[in-house]
Amino acid sequence: MKRNIIEFTRETDSPQADFSHLRGEAVLGKLLRRHPDDERCLKRAHELLGDDPHYATAMHRVAYSLHEGFIRAFISYRADLDAAAARTVADVFRRLSGGRVDVTFAEEFTERISGQDYKSEIEESTKRAQWFVLLVSGSRELSGWCMYETGLFRASATSRKLERLICLHHPGAALPGAIDGFQAVPGDIEHLERFLDGLFRQADPLPGWDALNPDLDDDSIRHAAARIAQALRPPRQPVAFHPGVTLTVPGVEALADAVRLDACAIETDRLTAQLFGKAEAPRTWGALVAPLRSAGAAPHWLDELLVVLRKAAAGNIFRPLGASFECAQAGRMMRPVLHRMERDGNVGELRFHLYFLEDFSSPLRPGIAPQAGALLTALRLHHRVRWEVVERFDSCAWQEDDCAACAKALSRIDREAQAHGGAALPAACDSVEGRAATELRELAEDWAELCAPPQGGLLVALRRGDAHAIRQAFARCRALNRRYMELLLPLLDDMTNRKA
Repeated sequence: MKRNIIEFTRETDSPQADFSHLRGEAVLGKLLRRHPDDERCLKRAHELLGDDPHYATAMHRVAYSLHEGFIRAFISYRADLDAAAARTVADVFRRLSGGRVDVTFAEEFTERISGQDYKSEIEESTKRAQWFVLLVSGSRELSGWCMYETGLFRASATSRKLERLICLHHPGAALPGAIDGFQAVPGDIEHLERFLDGLFRQADPLPGWDALNPDLDDDSIRHAAARIAQALRPPRQPVAFHPGVTLTVPGVEALADAVRLDACAIETDRLTAQLFGKAEAPRTWGALVAPLRSAGAAPHWLDELLVVLRKAAAGNIFRPLGASFECAQAGRMMRPVLHRMERDGNVGELRFHLYFLEDFSSPLRPGIAPQAGALLTALRLHHRVRWEVVERFDSCAWQEDDCAACAKALSRIDREAQAHGGAALPAACDSVEGRAATELRELAEDWAELCAPPQGGLLVALRRGDAHAIRQAFARCRALNRRYMELLLPLLDDMTNRKA
């Protein structure tokens, strides 16, 4: 016998019913039968959403929100920066709506779902929300969670006329690219007043809804706007105390010489550009350093910079740059410093952040004859040897710490020598003639054999910690240093007298 089943309750009568297979008047009729008390609101929603490609689903969500009697809002924010702003926005929404906006934000999870799976709560609340409020205060990138929540909301949204993605941001904050195309709300009082008026005093906060609180007075709106504006944290504004350049270099390992850096893009400011003789900040490294090249001030420190960039890119330890240069502001010597490096994934492109610090120890070169400059440099280096090495370690016991300290002192002096092109002592030989030149060349050869890294005799003895070998090499170092001083001082005196 055929069984007759009478269905007294239909699935389509439930608030969770899905009418995606229906359109137009058929959907409206179903919803009116289920929600007769909301007839006026549903008809207005039907007029507003009639041409929407997702009409059926959107109408269902409107009907369900009317059935619940409140609008769901979710606030996405960075917990470390915007927690206070999130609390303020949630309180404003609840107060101005008279409790008709149900707000979810993560800080309240501790009270409601302590010990439970908060990720599921976030996903469910985000997908159910009709208003998604993204708070942007700082200037740095949003957290991964904020982007994840934004993506969830956009994926679950049914209609561009129904759900709202609202970005409340400090006027000075940079907006994330993920919300391009959505009307953001700057956090100044004027914009916030208009925003709150539209949400709570105007009809259709969701399609078909009456105004949430049409009796709100202007003072309440103004006070709420001021609270939100004050809560939005201004972006961090770093203050640079040193001039700097960000240099973007693709494939630094393949660069054969410093000239290859010229085409690399840079980011800098006008004050830094003026150090190089540029009125405005250029876009390439070559354009920035061109005035120094034309003045003959650039070549050596650029070569040393490339060496340091290569070592940093390879992940190797590198020494600070020893070379300095006279900038376009006469009388100032600047020393470049590699501050940090950023890798751009697998692209092979590196971003180097350079600072330029004023170097008070480097002598100014203008007006000094090349011959006198060479002798002065050699004299300075051997004065350093005298007081930083010979006098300091003359009577030490050559324990392990003594060996390390002496090697470090010699290394520091060698770095200054390299900052002058590594040819300070040979240049001194070329600046004189006769027997003095011959003896200076012999001294330079003996000095290189004893102290030139990495295989100079004194350096090898220091690495081995051989006290007997160190004393012998140190005595030789003392004698060479004394002879250098005896030769250099009269030569400089004679050169000065000839000039006079």
